[in-house]
Amino acid sequence: MSPDKSRFGRVALAIVPAVIVPGISMARMLAGGRGTSEGLGPLAAPAAIALIALPFLWYVAYAVLHTVNTYVALVDGAVLVRNWVRRLTVIEGPGFVARTRINSSGIAGAVLVVGDDRAAVMLNPRQWREDELDKVWRKAALQQQFGGTPTPRELRKRYPTIRIPLYIRYPGIVYTFWTILVILYIGVVVNVFARI
Repeated sequence: MSPDKSRFGRVALAIVPAVIVPGISMARMLAGGRGTSEGLGPLAAPAAIALIALPFLWYVAYAVLHTVNTYVALVDGAVLVRNWVRRLTVIEGPGFVARTRINSSGIAGAVLVVGDDRAAVMLNPRQWREDELDKVWRKAALQQQFGGTPTPRELRKRYPTIRIPLYIRYPGIVYTFWTILVILYIGVVVNVFARI
């Protein structure tokens, strides 16, 4: 089974109308200029695309990677979980599904930990259809349990093979990186407008 694609589509449909009007306005301003500036003329279209469409294209690439590459499947009694970078984890019985909340200042919230005595993998339940996942867990006869509220470090000790995303393990560093990236992006936009 694949992740719930409608989640990404709903976000994209909410973003597109909010980007179209400012994008058209920006392209016209870049093309025609302002005050004593001549403007960019025909080069305004690529400039507007670079400034407005780049973040949206990044989101589309993120959504495609998370929906095309990721799956959960039951094959010959084993649960196969492939993540967005195509890393495959095989859970062979007797396995478990632990519903847990990560005690972190990150944005993780509730997660599913699926594993056995050799391997474990973390899933974000918001990216999947819960009823379809439950069918896979029932067919694989995975024991359902509550995993408590561990910190990322405690979760790593409990399941040594689990991969915990950076935004959960080091939220401060990740938020700082994205803040700097947004500031740089805004700086580029402001400099392009300053040259008009």
